[in-house]
Amino acid sequence: MLRCWKSRIFLSVLLSLCGVGSAVAQSAAAPLRHFEIPSQSLHLALGQFARQSGMQVSVDAPTVDGLMSWPLSGEFTVDQALNTLLTGTGLQWYLSDDATVVLQSTAVDGMTLLPKLKVESGVDIAAEDAPYRAAESSSVITSEQIARFRGTSVGDIFQGTPGVLVGENRNSGGLDINIRGMQGQSRVPVLIDGARQETTVYRGYAGVASRSYVDPDLIGGIDISKGPVMDADGAGATGGVVSMRTLSVDDIITTDKDWGLRLRGSLMSNSSRPPSAGTAAGVNGTGMVYRVDCASPGLCEGEHALPESFGEPSGMDRPGLLDFRSWAGSLALAKRFETVDVVIAYAQRDQGNYYTGKDGPIPDVELQYRELPFYTEVTALREGISRFRGEERVVNSNNKSKSLLLKSDIYLPDDQLWTLSYQRYDSEYGELMPSQLIWLEKIRQTESSTVTADTYTSRYQWNPGNRDWLNLRANLWHTHTRSLNRSYSEDIYESFNSPEPKAETYDRYGLDLSNEMTWQGWGEHLLSYGVSAQWEDIDTPIPAEDLENPLANAAFGRIGERDELAAFLNWQWQPWEELTLNSGIRYLRVETEDHKPIVPQGEMQCVYDATGECVEEVYVESIYCVDRDGDGECDPISYRTRNSGSAPVFSVSWEPWLNGVQFYLRHAEALRMPSLFEATQGWSVKPALDVALRPEHATNREAGVNVLRRDVLFEADRLALKLARFRNLTEDYLTRTSPNVWEEGNEMFVMRNIDSVELHGTELSVEYDQGRFYGSVAGTKYDHIEVCHYGSYRRERCNDYGVANSYFNNMIPPEWHATVTLGARLFKKRLDTGLRLTYMGQRTPTPPFNDDTARGFNSPVPWHAYRLVDLYASWQQSEQLSVDFNIDNATDQYYLDALSLGMVPAPGRTARLSLTWSF
Repeated sequence: MLRCWKSRIFLSVLLSLCGVGSAVAQSAAAPLRHFEIPSQSLHLALGQFARQSGMQVSVDAPTVDGLMSWPLSGEFTVDQALNTLLTGTGLQWYLSDDATVVLQSTAVDGMTLLPKLKVESGVDIAAEDAPYRAAESSSVITSEQIARFRGTSVGDIFQGTPGVLVGENRNSGGLDINIRGMQGQSRVPVLIDGARQETTVYRGYAGVASRSYVDPDLIGGIDISKGPVMDADGAGATGGVVSMRTLSVDDIITTDKDWGLRLRGSLMSNSSRPPSAGTAAGVNGTGMVYRVDCASPGLCEGEHALPESFGEPSGMDRPGLLDFRSWAGSLALAKRFETVDVVIAYAQRDQGNYYTGKDGPIPDVELQYRELPFYTEVTALREGISRFRGEERVVNSNNKSKSLLLKSDIYLPDDQLWTLSYQRYDSEYGELMPSQLIWLEKIRQTESSTVTADTYTSRYQWNPGNRDWLNLRANLWHTHTRSLNRSYSEDIYESFNSPEPKAETYDRYGLDLSNEMTWQGWGEHLLSYGVSAQWEDIDTPIPAEDLENPLANAAFGRIGERDELAAFLNWQWQPWEELTLNSGIRYLRVETEDHKPIVPQGEMQCVYDATGECVEEVYVESIYCVDRDGDGECDPISYRTRNSGSAPVFSVSWEPWLNGVQFYLRHAEALRMPSLFEATQGWSVKPALDVALRPEHATNREAGVNVLRRDVLFEADRLALKLARFRNLTEDYLTRTSPNVWEEGNEMFVMRNIDSVELHGTELSVEYDQGRFYGSVAGTKYDHIEVCHYGSYRRERCNDYGVANSYFNNMIPPEWHATVTLGARLFKKRLDTGLRLTYMGQRTPTPPFNDDTARGFNSPVPWHAYRLVDLYASWQQSEQLSVDFNIDNATDQYYLDALSLGMVPAPGRTARLSLTWSF
């Protein structure tokens, strides 16, 4: 097989050198293009060739039926790419004009033109070009970018993506994506091979974090849509969709083999093994009053004694830059059979506690003295953004994980493809509860939290080339997540008499079915339609006797279920080549049920005598119940929701000169129904019976321009630009708040719809690649941030910084953030080196007086503006071996990540060394 393949490649090259096929003689001078086309049916391969080359292909459909193409990966001219794809098929090609390729069988005498099948480019264009051809805001993160900027935490791979940030990035190894201020509770679904595994984790009074888990070494690419989308998997997405693709055969196998192996290992510095549980860290003992110069020694002893230091010496032994103590490794194996492709991949990482940087707003202790008659009083005050010292080990930043991926593509007759995959993510990690960092006396290393996530997907596609009305896709998936969160050290649980943390299980089942059909008639038409469904179930083991205890019932985790059904219809019409119109609508219906009965706390009431005087106070238990089944018994009440509605999407794009410059307008709406966390009771917050939960209604308006040009300044160079102006409004935004005085229940927190959240801004992405040198600039600037809520004790209905106790307070993006990347390919492109500059603005400040969030428990985390420099270099030793070396945060900045829930500083200067061996 291998010998046959090599001989066919040799024959293809020989034919091209001899001038077989029109325009082959000019191939040496033709520009190179990058092609990524796997081995598959020839019809599908020709469609991908058309999209990646920007040309059209004409061929009689029966001529290519049953034929398979050879894989194509790398830089080729159009001639070379066609010759390779058609090797051994018995087909010849020629150009009927500058942009149309005609195929015919060599068995036909003469040059008879066969009936044409036109394969249009523009539907599946090259991944890196797609955002610059879409009438919406989107971004792509390639596998090359993931490998280049892997960082310390998994969320670091999103750094530099305009409009996209990661919340709570330094805890757990999970992903909580924020797109233009929308975050959590499925506002931004994170899909892994089409499946959702997001879980909501309680983060104390500071709020919650939504987490999805995946190892970066198993990701083949990421597509990011910003705003509502009209796809089967976009139900409820008000902020956007992050779609991750795990490794495929084409990511591993080289073009001249039917099997491949990729071995990757990484070492990381600026870390050490985590200490034993209970080890203290950070600046402690501040905010207290001590004594010195006492008239009697006893007055300055014990708790009054001024400590010699306000921090433990352990944890200040930061290792050198090239002292590698953390590691990661992965092994991926792929094999092509006649009708089946198989991928088996395993990844493991062992990362210790990292160390902070040394330049920035590090904490400092100021001593204030006040002389009194018998001693001098000393007040210790801490300044700085965090309790961790400069170059100190950050306890609970450790992470261990093991991941397994099994994946198979099954090629069925008549252009059918069935893809099965299974992914398991198993991790133990440390995390710090934000309230422990803010209020408690000491920061300590805790016992590790654990999470196990199993993801199963079955995806089917049927796209026969001779049926314009059929492009069927079906997706069936299931995710099972089991998590145990130990955010506090054991002594904290004992002091607060809190229940032992319980493992929580979260199951999601999903199904979506969609189809596309095309036809001609006063232009070209594309109609997409489909349905989707989700079933969610969350469970925490709770003793039966505790279900009747109001305090325990609220303290334990959540128990409930949620059912979602959705349908969408989208029509795209291109009446002329330069104009494209799009309109669609989605219907959504959701029901939730809390399986915990609502057990209110009772109250003391007076027993009055005949004179109306209170003679005794007795405890009277409140009862919320109804006789549901008519048996005369009072049945407990549980919280339920039922919501439905529809939302439209409209867009228009115009390319007046057909030269790669496109203008577009878009109006997109979406509904997000209450999530399972929002509609059930447990830690932190629960819904109230007299506060009905309504769906969020998002309205996004956007105007933009796309530019995608080649041969601009030099031959075969590439210029891509996207400038977008957006105005996003979410009405009836769902979040936690303080209760109003007129509401029942005496609750500390209430889940409710507030009036609105609104963000306006401008986003820019520019990429230029000359071949030897390349660069990019990307950034987002917000000029209007507003959150509105009508409630008790509010001085102003609207502001730009938050609402008391609202989760949104720490989801507000900085006023601006931007990234600049500059790189060069040297030594015949064997060395790829460069730097990335990250600029992060400060979050919207709270006012010095009448701060509405001051009444709550989760004041906004005031991260400061920061500038980061990351250096990278990749050396391609051979086709099989490459070496990558990175220095992240090269200037060793001390800073808090934007959208950090707790005051956990990010890693200081860190070196990474990676080797990748492919064969």
